[in-house]
Amino acid sequence: MIKISLSEKLMLYFLTLGLGAISIIAVFSFYSTKKALMNRTFDQLTSLRIVKKHQIELFFEDRLKDITLLSESEDTKKIIGDFNNYTNDYSFSRKIQDKNMLFAAFTGYLKKYASLNSYFKSISIFNFNKQVLKGFFSDSAHVDFVQLDSAENFTLAPQPAHEGIIIKDESLDKRTKEPAMYLVSGIEIPGMKGIYGKLILELSADAINTIMLNNDPESGLGQTGETYLVGNDFLMRSTSRFQPNSILHTKVETKSVSDAFSDKEGSIITNDYRNIPVLSSYCKILIPGLNWAILAEIDLKEAMVPIYKMRNSILFLSMMIAVIFFMFVFIIAKRITRPVIELNNAAIRVGQGQYDIHLPIQTNDEIGALTDSFNSMAGQIKEKTLELEKERTGRLRSVFDGEEIERQRLSRELHDGIGQYLIALKLRLESLSYSDSPRMKENIQELIEMFDTTIDEIRRISNNLMPSVLDAFGITIAIRNLCHETGENTGTAVGFECYGDLEEMHSKIKTYIFRIAQEALNNIVKHSDANDVKINLSRKNDTVTLTIMDNGKGFDPGKASDGGGNGLHNMRERVNLLHGSFGIDSKINHGTTITVMVPVF
Repeated sequence: MIKISLSEKLMLYFLTLGLGAISIIAVFSFYSTKKALMNRTFDQLTSLRIVKKHQIELFFEDRLKDITLLSESEDTKKIIGDFNNYTNDYSFSRKIQDKNMLFAAFTGYLKKYASLNSYFKSISIFNFNKQVLKGFFSDSAHVDFVQLDSAENFTLAPQPAHEGIIIKDESLDKRTKEPAMYLVSGIEIPGMKGIYGKLILELSADAINTIMLNNDPESGLGQTGETYLVGNDFLMRSTSRFQPNSILHTKVETKSVSDAFSDKEGSIITNDYRNIPVLSSYCKILIPGLNWAILAEIDLKEAMVPIYKMRNSILFLSMMIAVIFFMFVFIIAKRITRPVIELNNAAIRVGQGQYDIHLPIQTNDEIGALTDSFNSMAGQIKEKTLELEKERTGRLRSVFDGEEIERQRLSRELHDGIGQYLIALKLRLESLSYSDSPRMKENIQELIEMFDTTIDEIRRISNNLMPSVLDAFGITIAIRNLCHETGENTGTAVGFECYGDLEEMHSKIKTYIFRIAQEALNNIVKHSDANDVKINLSRKNDTVTLTIMDNGKGFDPGKASDGGGNGLHNMRERVNLLHGSFGIDSKINHGTTITVMVPVF
């Protein structure tokens, strides 16, 4: 398993949290900005479309006013009257003369209304014989007389003056193959019934394109934006910014056009006539006699440029914030983990036995509190270690002292007991070797008795060292014999009672309990001046209880010293080794009670 340090974990957690927050903010900012910029672009397109729609509608409204005023002028009525008279059946010479006069009058007429050349390409006058007198606006007016073809036949049915004006949608001129659009108005001559001619004004495509076509990047359309008109046959009615000769040649079958001709108005993202994704704002245009739609569009790619710039700015800013955040997290993680690392290193040194450690408290927080606790712990460990070392030294001293005391006791017993008996036997045998006493048989019997006494003394010493009766007959009989021998040797009454199953125990428990009872009886005999001792040994469930009571002079347990020996200490240590409890209840002149409780295992 890969080991990850605390500082690395902190950096990982903080970076995950920080980068997650930065990512969420960046994504939210990008999409919020994108939505705002897209809405702004749509609003700009819609505003531009509304302006262009108003301009084109106003343009046609003004042109309708132009043809209305022109059709009602006396100049127009005079020209149509002269044109009708010209078609009468005169002599050839008369016709030539009248034609020159008619052309001169029509030329003057064109010059008089030459200001219309900004909007109209030509003026044509039809007479009732379906002949046309046509002139083009230019710097010098030019007049042409042609016979009207059937394909250019305009309806001459009588209609009211203004409402009878016809706007003929754009179509391709058969002779020029150029798009042509006309305004047609009937001409009424005073004193004559019905319409005796028509005035036809050919609209200039440049006039419409001046309104619709705009290549200026500062206009709000950028490098790819445009506004254009589309007829209900889905053909363009104004020039495309990208395709020359697009009028009546470029088909625009897009969703925007379909929605506009379905009387819908709005803005969408769709593909335009070039099959390029665009932002499109559309609606139907309100011009009498025309069924057109107006569109304002800009390429999606260009519209997204500021969004992409904003995205790049957000990414750059996010990266900068992430780098700064990483540096900040790195510093903070190091500051947080430094005292923890110091604590870890200090703990390792403590584990190696170096207890003289005191870490400086650098922060007033949980880590500072932990450092303070560690310092206290290190101090306590040092104190406990010294105490344990002192106790270990004391225990070793006690072991050595106990061994020395036991050697001294054995030495005394061997010297005072067996040694004296052996000396007596030696002297007795020496005296027998020089004696012819008739009491030889009696002397030998005395020697035999002395040998028996010596053997008994050796057996007693052996039993004190390791009572064979404990292994042979069990703890109950061993303690009972110990009480009996102590009573016989000291004259102190020692009573013993036992209860429960005391033999089904580990041999170590039996030996330790026997030694505790033996040590207690030795202490009582040596120090208590008691004449009555009671020992009670019982087992209940998994606990063995040993109680030793005497009526001696008692002592203060807090100041007990065993007369320089280690009796109480040895008893307590044996109980601790058995994971039991050791209690002393003693009062001056009121005897002593020792209680030992040991778990059976």
